[in-house]
Amino acid sequence: MTQFLHHRFTAAATLSLALLVLLAACAPAASPPAADLRPIEVADVRVEIGIGSPIPVEILVSGTWPDLCAQLAQTSMEIEGKSIRVQLSATDADPNCPPDFVGVPFRIAIPLNGVELPEGDYAIEVNGMTTSFSWPSQ
Repeated sequence: MTQFLHHRFTAAATLSLALLVLLAACAPAASPPAADLRPIEVADVRVEIGIGSPIPVEILVSGTWPDLCAQLAQTSMEIEGKSIRVQLSATDADPNCPPDFVGVPFRIAIPLNGVELPEGDYAIEVNGMTTSFSWPSQ
């Protein structure tokens, strides 16, 4: 009888452990604390309208990274009427990053879906730098 109870207890313990491992694997991962993002310095904003169907539209942004270790951390876009606002943010400053005496340039192409974009003249602002374009292109 004790051998039977020991076997039952061992089987129940093994099953419980397996369920705990399975539930732990399915739990959402803890998100890291929010970093202090910083805006990226933008030197130029252009709109490039291509050829095709649908017509490809890209917002071309160039500028300088805040430091040698910075990476693009977040991109957000808001469209209100004929105004498009884009915010580009870099990762938090790393105190161990070597000094940047030259300035590392970047170029980013942000796609803009023009399929249902109403006709008109649009103003675009990316981190304070502005440009405009007409849609559809003429």
